[in-house]
Amino acid sequence: MTFIPESPAQDLSDGEWKELCKLKAAIDEAPATVVASQLERFTELFVRTLHGKGDTMHR
Repeated sequence: MTFIPESPAQDLSDGEWKELCKLKAAIDEAPATVVASQLERFTELFVRTLHGKGDTMHR
């Protein structure tokens, strides 16, 4: 599954940052307790924080 943000400038809201931090803490502390849907949500939020970082293709 590939997540592509709707727009490149889609920044995380304060609530989304808090959610991302909570999910990261849960993954770090007890990964076996994190269900697949939570891992997918973490990935979705994390990918949105990476926009423009590590781009290898020039437009």
